[in-house]
Amino acid sequence: MAKKDIRKELVKTGRRIVRARLVIAKGGNISAREGRFVYIKGKGLPLDSSDIKSYVRIDLRSGSISGGTPSSEKYMHAVCYKKRSDIRAVLHLHPIFSTAVASSKMRLGAVSYELLASLGSEICRAAYRPAGSKELAAEISALMGKHNAILLPNHGLLVVGKDLDSAFERARACERACQTLIFSRLLGLYKFLPKKEARRIISLYPGPHI
Repeated sequence: MAKKDIRKELVKTGRRIVRARLVIAKGGNISAREGRFVYIKGKGLPLDSSDIKSYVRIDLRSGSISGGTPSSEKYMHAVCYKKRSDIRAVLHLHPIFSTAVASSKMRLGAVSYELLASLGSEICRAAYRPAGSKELAAEISALMGKHNAILLPNHGLLVVGKDLDSAFERARACERACQTLIFSRLLGLYKFLPKKEARRIISLYPGPHI
């Protein structure tokens, strides 16, 4: 059986992301790992019109780059793969509700069974760091050990997965959870699942190490 070209899978996922309205225009960047190499969207290229040539290869060992100029968020992507060997896909997106919650001071917690089942971890919020910076990558590295989804203040959402499909589904689950959280607050309801119950649910599904 012929080996799949991971770049074709990235192209397909990029278009799914746009159709799901998780980014607009040229926003967001995605990547996938294949052995020692990571393929990441090229800088400034829109996801919905990308092709296999839109994805740049980075050697995780040497840091060498081939095929163009990678996204400015290359440090953030690379640190995820270096932190955890189980990660095979990283999506950095700009969904409306996730970005709104990320940029607020709303308390985070287990807002739904669906979120915990999809993520295998609770969602968390990073401290603000400039986009594309090594400082942001360091912040992500500190959180990635226990989380599969991280809200980025004034920026967006970062999710990881064992493959592109799982990462995409986690992004959708996070966006739905953040929408639920906002609507619950508007209704005056702000109740999370108890910590003990959250841990029980997480134990039934793949944990942080996917």
